[in-house]
Amino acid sequence: AKAAEKSTRVIEEIQLENGITKEIMIEENDLEIATRATSTKSGSKTVNYKNGSTILWSVTIHGTFSYNGSSATCTNAYVTTTCPASSWKIISQSASKSGASAIGKVVAKRYALGIAVETVNDDVKLTCSKTGSLS
Repeated sequence: AKAAEKSTRVIEEIQLENGITKEIMIEENDLEIATRATSTKSGSKTVNYKNGSTILWSVTIHGTFSYNGSSATCTNAYVTTTCPASSWKIISQSASKSGASAIGKVVAKRYALGIAVETVNDDVKLTCSKTGSLS
């Protein structure tokens, strides 16, 4: 069996109207727990909300998947957040599983002088294909 491999890639960068850049990254870990024809893979999808190169806040959905070439299933999902910017707060976060997907939901708010001036709702979905490719 080969050693576990980890890879991280940026898949998309979106320029939002408010001057913030939304950077989306995927990390894949091959877990060589192959039982018969079933393999297991874990990974994560991170969305960074950035102002220039500075991360304001981020959300990561982590998922573990089993796949066998004809189907895939999400077996575990959890969400983590970071919020380095003092003007932003993570209001809520949750994770769920749906078929071959791990889904993270987050609500973040930006405050000015103690008043919420902007709200962002984001759903981050990590899906495993039947051949073990994460997207």
